[in-house]
Amino acid sequence: MLTSIRSTAQLNRDNLYVPFNEGSQLVRPGYSSLHKKMKLYFIKAKPSLYNEFKNTGNYTTLEDAIKESKINVQETASGGTVNTLRFRNSSKDTIIIGMGDVVKGGKQDRVIEKDTLIAPGQTLQVSVYCVESGRWTAGRDGTSFNTYHSNASNTIRKSIVQEKSQGKVWEKVARVNTANGTATNTGTYTAVTQSANYNAQVKEYKDAFLKAINGDSTIVGLVAVTGDKIIGCDIYGTPNLFRSNVANLLNSYISEALFDGKDVSITDQAVAKYLNDLLANEAAQDKLIKDNGRSLKVNGKKIKVTSFDK
Repeated sequence: MLTSIRSTAQLNRDNLYVPFNEGSQLVRPGYSSLHKKMKLYFIKAKPSLYNEFKNTGNYTTLEDAIKESKINVQETASGGTVNTLRFRNSSKDTIIIGMGDVVKGGKQDRVIEKDTLIAPGQTLQVSVYCVESGRWTAGRDGTSFNTYHSNASNTIRKSIVQEKSQGKVWEKVARVNTANGTATNTGTYTAVTQSANYNAQVKEYKDAFLKAINGDSTIVGLVAVTGDKIIGCDIYGTPNLFRSNVANLLNSYISEALFDGKDVSITDQAVAKYLNDLLANEAAQDKLIKDNGRSLKVNGKKIKVTSFDK
């Protein structure tokens, strides 16, 4: 029985180093990074995690797959369907698409609804939300999506998971664009990167955080906070998987900090409790993320966990 329980336990305290020593709520050196209105707490791999995922292959990100023409993303038919796209993997790679990934083109820009793996040669219908409310006509690429934008603002990712409403997604998109002065006649979320000020601020945050992250090859996850709240947590099964996704993940969290951030005031004790609850065991984790997160499993093992605060 113990063997059965442990065989499904991957992304929890058994295999992860957290920022706090057992019985202590003081942050370990090298386990956090603060820049202006956002703080990251790092989660690192124990030797046992490497063993859990030693046979895990490499996955190509959606961004790289689109750049290298390894995947074809299309409207489901000439008429299109708002909340579904067709993904065809024309390569020999396994492609990972992340909840919150935004693709541009087709009849309107879309954001991916949940993490998904697409095997070599596989074609899948994938659930999406629209992030461009004012357009329903094919662009210059027809019904294809040939541009990867980035990961959507964390406010949008959280809405996808917790509110599950197209109307709420459009509402969040409009608020982000209004805050950044990037509202357009089609209302597309991707217009946010037309703001030089927004881009400069994102770059400043990313440069600061990536300096800390790139210096430690054992990091597999992070908790992001701003003001007095936890805005989210993402953990991957391997350091390579984390590092291939972290730049776009940071875009998501930084966007929320710029949009709705405040000077960090949340206590380390609150973050410690959050992680203790999330990483206690598999059953507790599944219950916690049922309505407030996502997980992606391969052969029964979680290779990614996303969790938002309630």
